[in-house]
Amino acid sequence: MSTIRLYTRLLLCTRRTSISLSNGGSIGNRAIALASPAAAAVRCAPASTRRTFGTASSSRLDSSKPDPTSSASKTRAQLDAEERKLLHEYEKIATHTLEELAIRFDDIGEELGLDDYDVEYANGVLTISMGEKGTYVINKQPPNKQIWISSPISGPERFDYDYAKKEWFCRHTKETLGTLLNREISAAFGGEFAMPIS
Repeated sequence: MSTIRLYTRLLLCTRRTSISLSNGGSIGNRAIALASPAAAAVRCAPASTRRTFGTASSSRLDSSKPDPTSSASKTRAQLDAEERKLLHEYEKIATHTLEELAIRFDDIGEELGLDDYDVEYANGVLTISMGEKGTYVINKQPPNKQIWISSPISGPERFDYDYAKKEWFCRHTKETLGTLLNREISAAFGGEFAMPIS
């Protein structure tokens, strides 16, 4: 649009328009002629032209929409699938841990030749009966993804799995399950009995 046509449109606009003030008054044609040419151009521009001024703000609004890949935007189905995957991984690691401990404790009983010593593992629960030394119960706890232990020496404790270090650890004492069992079994039988887990 040429400069002459733009100002002609502005003059036509100022003759037809009045601006209402906050107190109910108005400013006449003279004051409108002093307004910003750019602002008047927006007011007097055709509808097709005025629509283009909202493009930038619309894009900014669109950019504020949540990212569908973020955790906050994940569907219930996606969260359930991730939870099932974590639970499957936990079950695999916890089962392997208890099976390894069952084999190790059975070997300890044979090494010591104890008559009142018994190891039983079934349904995710490992029970080690050591006669007068007491009984250990070590079991999986799927809802918490933990391994729980009841020790005749230190009492009950819970262990979480550290995937980076590949070890079961106690959040309270920071001691690993393998370290705890090695220390207590070695003290109970007066020897060094290393555990197959850390």
